[in-house]
Parts: sequence; structure tokens; C-alpha cells
Amino acid sequence: MTYTRPEFVRSPTLSGLECLQCSARYPVEDLPLGCPACDAARRNSNLFCVYDDSAQTLADRLPYRNTPALGDGGTPLLRLPWLENASVKNEAANPTGSHKDRFAAMVVAHAAASGYERVAIGSSGNAGIALGAYAAAAGLHCTVAGYTRLPEGTREQLSALGTDLRLFDTDRERVGLIRDLATKPDTLAVSNIADPFVGCHPIGIEGYKRIAWEIADQASAEVRHVVLPTCRGDLAWGVYRGFHDLCELRAMPMPRLHLVEPIPRLAAVLDGAPVTGHFPGDTGRLHSIAGHTTTVQAHRAATLSNGTAVVVSPDVADEWFARLCGGGHVWERSSVTVFAAYDRLRAEGTIEATEYTVLVATSHFFKGL
Repeated sequence: MTYTRPEFVRSPTLSGLECLQCSARYPVEDLPLGCPACDAARRNSNLFCVYDDSAQTLADRLPYRNTPALGDGGTPLLRLPWLENASVKNEAANPTGSHKDRFAAMVVAHAAASGYERVAIGSSGNAGIALGAYAAAAGLHCTVAGYTRLPEGTREQLSALGTDLRLFDTDRERVGLIRDLATKPDTLAVSNIADPFVGCHPIGIEGYKRIAWEIADQASAEVRHVVLPTCRGDLAWGVYRGFHDLCELRAMPMPRLHLVEPIPRLAAVLDGAPVTGHFPGDTGRLHSIAGHTTTVQAHRAATLSNGTAVVVSPDVADEWFARLCGGGHVWERSSVTVFAAYDRLRAEGTIEATEYTVLVATSHFFKGL
């Protein structure tokens, strides 16, 4: 079977990139260290996409109208009979089983349109599989830097997709490979290489805005709260930006975003710790939201939405994982943290019983099989 490489065209409404922290503006270019000014000052901040005044529809506020056609997006909003006044946005229904498909589709379209031959990412599983699939659909090569602990099933899946899989014992080694590849003119590094991290490629993050747009169209009531897992805030910032678009174009109110993490990272920053700090702790088997740093974009998503950070320990996640599996639900441990967080937020009164809430379940548990 011979695949014809599709063509992708950048939206004419995309006018540049802006720093979340210092508001510096840049042309649309690939900056894997995030904002150059903040990087030079060791403040470490990501960028986000800016559109011109002609962008008066939601579709105008995406970097690319067309992306590799694997069927990402349009995931269901589930009402579970035992979940009071809340629904679940089931991102596990995406083609490779996680929300990462939305990022991969957008960033691969950008890589192809920009003339790159290869994309590269550091990944514990979900992001690598998504990027490998969408790169293959666009006729691009893909390098995934993973850990030696990667399950054999995940390795086989990445191999089947044709990815160049490299395995390392430490995060420093893994990031080192992506840092080296970022210097090659034929390769787009889509995971960040700053120290500490600032987040992934801003054009890929734009793909997550559609989660907010879909929630708004699918919800049967005004969405007051959104609970979602977080590592370095890519998903949370993309969802925030999506609701920001809805606030501007449809005058919808901004829901409060509650970012769920396995150890106090963002929670520590909200309590006064530096955003560039290192936060040790046991993340257990919550691999998808592991890591010992947070980001400016995670902080902005929480604070600009008047949201919170909720710590759900690995032990509590294990309890909810067993409980949900007992009901036939097949979300991974990192995804089920949102149920534990919602239960706590309700109990402490942060979310009132009358306030409709959406929980974002990011992935199923089949990746390592």
C-alpha cells in the first residue's frame, strides 16, 4: 500500500506567538525552549498562538484547518448514573486511546507544512503512540525517547507504527536526545527541552482547545467546573484557551479549572513556592502525570480560571481505579484521579451540588497490553 502525503496549510489568521509570562511577541516559528526572553532570564515560560482580528469564528482560531485524518475529536460526554450532576469527557475514545491525539494531529500538520521530515518527542507512552500514528499518516518519520521501564506491549505498538524508539534510564538522557534532535534542520522537536520544562509545542497545544468547544456544545447545562489530570499543564492550558475563545466569541462564562496532580507541585506554587522549583515525591504508577516540576502555563490555567490544584496520591488513585474497574470502566490510573478529586471538591464545598461539572478522562488502560 502506498500512501500519498497530504498537504496542510497554515491558517492565515494565525499572526504570531506570545509569551504567557512576559507577553513578548514573536513570529510563528519553532522555539523548543519556550519564550527566548524568559529562557535567557531563567524564568522558563511557554508561548501560545495569537490570531488576528479577522478570527471571528472558532475555526479561525486554530493554526491548521485540516490535520491527518485519523478521526480524532468528537469524543462523547458521558452521563454516569452514579455520578451526581457531572459528566465525563471520554478522551479515551480518540483513535490511539488518549487526548494526546489532538496534540499530535495539530503538531504533525505543522511539521509537514513547515517542511520537516521527522518529529521527535519524549514520552512515557500515550504521546509517543499518538505522535507515531499521526506522523505515519502524514508521511513523516517519528522518534520517541522513552524510558527503559516502558512496557513491552507499548514498545511493540510503537514499533508497529514505524517509530524510531530510543530507551533511556533517566529523564536527563531522554531529554538530551530530544535536545540534540532539535538542532537538526529536518526534525521538529515537539516536547520541550528547557530546564525546567515549560510545556510542549504551542501549536500542538492548540489542538486541545477543541475539548472545551465540544464540551460547550455537548453539555446540557452551564459548565461551572472542569476537573482534569495534569503534569506540565499542556492539556489544562489548551482547555483554558478553548474556553477563553468561547468567552470572547459566545460570551460564555469561564468555568473553574481544577488541575489534578499526584504530588504537590502546582499546589505548592499556588501556596507561594517558585514556579521553577523542584518538587520531590512519590508518583507511584501515575506515569502519565508524573514529574517533579510544574509550569507557568499550568499556573495560569488555574489562576486565570479561578481554579485550584488537587493532589490525589497514588494510593487513593489505586482505590478509585479498582472502584471504577468494578463498574466496567477502563480508564487508566492517571485518568481516574479526576473522580477522586471531584469527590473531594464536592465534600469540601468547592464544587456545590447544584454546579454542573465535567471530568476529563484522558486515556484507557490498554496501552501496555
